[in-house]
Amino acid sequence: MNVNRTGVRNGFSLVELLAVVLILAVLAAVAVPLYLNTRKTSAARACKANINAIASAEAAYALRNGKYVDIGTLVTASPEGLSSSVSCPLVASSDTSGVYQVTTGGVGGTAVTSAGTTLAVTIACQHATDHAGVLSGSQTTDWQRGMSAIGADNQP
Repeated sequence: MNVNRTGVRNGFSLVELLAVVLILAVLAAVAVPLYLNTRKTSAARACKANINAIASAEAAYALRNGKYVDIGTLVTASPEGLSSSVSCPLVASSDTSGVYQVTTGGVGGTAVTSAGTTLAVTIACQHATDHAGVLSGSQTTDWQRGMSAIGADNQP
């Protein structure tokens, strides 16, 4: 027991400490789910922005070269390419499952290679099902973007 000169005890009682711990627990119970939801929402929005950036780079590359290419080629292509490799924000950048797919024949179709293609392509996130439902009214198709085939008269 810690007593000062006037005979009054210093310190906190057990009830006071329990009240403080209870208040901190309630704050944590409210703050943690909000934080996690905010992270998921921002990752979904960033993923949409990444897909739009890839589509813009693909369109610029196709306008100059007459074909769509894979993301690796877009990173090295200059000046219309991407400045760095782009991956889904839900996964670590070193994880290959986060790389966006550029395919012909829709989602899950044939992957576009560095040789390129003039067929219609689809740019899609492999984690679209994880993103769907995070934003109100969203569906898995919100995390894919189709680009029309390149012909002599309709280059993007």
